[in-house]
Amino acid sequence: MSYKAKIKFARKGFSLPDNAPFMDIGFDIYQDDDVVADRRLAFPMGTSEETIKEEVDKYAIMFENDHLIAADAEKRSKEEAEAEKVFENLVQ
Repeated sequence: MSYKAKIKFARKGFSLPDNAPFMDIGFDIYQDDDVVADRRLAFPMGTSEETIKEEVDKYAIMFENDHLIAADAEKRSKEEAEAEKVFENLVQ
């Protein structure tokens, strides 16, 4: 399972509280050829292209890690539920 990020828009945004400009970056997270998530990040004006690309790529890695952790937790939960059944059957 490999996730990749692809930037779909980059534009100037404005913060509502202080009307300060920022860089509004929108991107999709893909698993193979399927879009599985739509995300946005904000960066201070003047942030370099390389920094933005690095942060978007880091987000895709974090997204993948979160899904791996969730899958592992689900597996452990199922194993624990099965063990509980075994415990109940042994004590009868």
